[in-house]
Amino acid sequence: MEKAQHAPGPYREQGDNTRSTLARYGLLLRLWGVMAGAALVMLSMKDLIGWSNGLFDYLKALSLSLLVPPALYGGIKQRGAFRPVRTVLIVAALFVAIEAIDMMFRFMYTGTVNWFADTPETLLLFLLTGPLMFLVATDIRQRDRTVRQLTYLAYHDSLTGLPNRQMFQETLGQSIEVAKQSQRKLSVMLIDLDRFKNVNETFGHTFGDQLLNEAAQRLQQGLHMGDVVARQGGDEFTLLIKDTALSDDAEKVAQKIMRLLSQPFSIEGHVLRVGCSIGIAMYPDDGDDSVTLMKNADTALYRAKDRGKNGYQLFQAEMNDTVIKKLVMEEWLNQALEHEEFVLHYQPQVDIFTSRLNGMEALIRWNHPSLGYISPGEFIPLAEETGLIIPIGEWVLRMACKQNKAWQAAGFPAVKMAVNISPIQFHQQDFIQVVLRALQDSGLEPQYLELEITEGIAMVHVDQVIQKLQELRNLGVHISMDDFGTGYSSLSYLKKFPINKLKIAQQFVRDITDDPDDAAIIRAIMAMAHSLKLNVIAEGVETEEQLSFLLDVKCREIQGYIYSKPIPAREFTSLLQRLSA
Repeated sequence: MEKAQHAPGPYREQGDNTRSTLARYGLLLRLWGVMAGAALVMLSMKDLIGWSNGLFDYLKALSLSLLVPPALYGGIKQRGAFRPVRTVLIVAALFVAIEAIDMMFRFMYTGTVNWFADTPETLLLFLLTGPLMFLVATDIRQRDRTVRQLTYLAYHDSLTGLPNRQMFQETLGQSIEVAKQSQRKLSVMLIDLDRFKNVNETFGHTFGDQLLNEAAQRLQQGLHMGDVVARQGGDEFTLLIKDTALSDDAEKVAQKIMRLLSQPFSIEGHVLRVGCSIGIAMYPDDGDDSVTLMKNADTALYRAKDRGKNGYQLFQAEMNDTVIKKLVMEEWLNQALEHEEFVLHYQPQVDIFTSRLNGMEALIRWNHPSLGYISPGEFIPLAEETGLIIPIGEWVLRMACKQNKAWQAAGFPAVKMAVNISPIQFHQQDFIQVVLRALQDSGLEPQYLELEITEGIAMVHVDQVIQKLQELRNLGVHISMDDFGTGYSSLSYLKKFPINKLKIAQQFVRDITDDPDDAAIIRAIMAMAHSLKLNVIAEGVETEEQLSFLLDVKCREIQGYIYSKPIPAREFTSLLQRLSA
């Protein structure tokens, strides 16, 4: 397989023509200056000692000054092949040739030659200029090497040796100009390694660097001559495929890249797979300039990642509408926090054996001033992606604690308030302090707060999670595992987690009367919970048939529309009043 283009070749050279020409002239001028200066010194010394300088002396000095520097420069500028001895011999030969020509013309015009006066003069000039020329040559070569190194570093990634973002952008721009003239198509691909962050966190950055180097080598091997692979930064790479007449051509390349990067990586005795997500934009269909193509490829990449990673996605115009919508929604979320547009609704949690209210769950709602209520399913994922879930989650926790304390102060029975905790929020270093502040500000006792975590929280940095959960349990806060059964938690880990309750996911409850598999899953969860002495609550209970099944398997608590939908605080107060009566 031919290797991908590793350097921009003529594109980089075209961009540097002006700079290199000026630099070349500058070096020649320095050499000419040294040679001319030495020749003038020699002529002046002859005047000082009483020897006269004739026309041939000036012509010889001029010839040496004009011809020797280019010869010396040519030897110096040979990259990687500078041979000092050969260069010195060439320069010496020039001195001898010019001296011989000078003697010949002197003899033709005067009929005599003064070997004793002229030859030592030339030899002395050679000896005088030699050290100076050597110093200048050494300085020029060192400077030239430094410039090449700096240019390389400016346009290449220091880790992988691939072209970097700046070089890729310039190469892409040049390729687009060529494609315009030849009426050909090309495609740009953005590649993001899946699960690379986990590799860095687990094995360290040195290990991750080795993985990036091997991934870069595979990418180079997977492309044809003329195509360009570059590293954008982090775990992102870019590809320029110069001959893709059809979208199928680009898809075939993407599939090949996915196969290459899906193969196991063997590093320091560890074998692991990472896979990749790829976004593709094509010229001219998806943009006629480098900026637009890169932006659209990036948009396609995020769509590929949203669809579950380890796949590729061609750019489509409607994706920009989605991006714009997300940007608008993000700004609205910021305004919602500032303008207090969020509200909490509460859903009862009931003991079905006694019909007693055991607690309630606080559920956030967004009451947009012009759009009305917006579903949490629409804004919570965006809030997690942008990090806004952290201040939103703190607000929910604080308001839920205050409301529960307010109901207790009004004389209603004290019950637990359940609050969902985002994984991003939970893994913040100050999460314990956030919970403590919410309890202290509201005056709510810790035993009346229940935090609902997901299996996803529990399976990242297990030891730290256990420690944090144990601190909360020691404070008196209750812990429940939400949507149990939908994640990948290990039973060996589960028994170590200091949790009080399992919450059966709604997707299993929905079809328990019709789907034997869902019924079997719930029976297994109940048996496991009883053996581990954990409470169980089923959410999403809506029908009498579901309720009857849960009674049969001895699931004591439920939450769902069969009892009440989530309702605002005022309506929940009325519900509490009816229960008290």
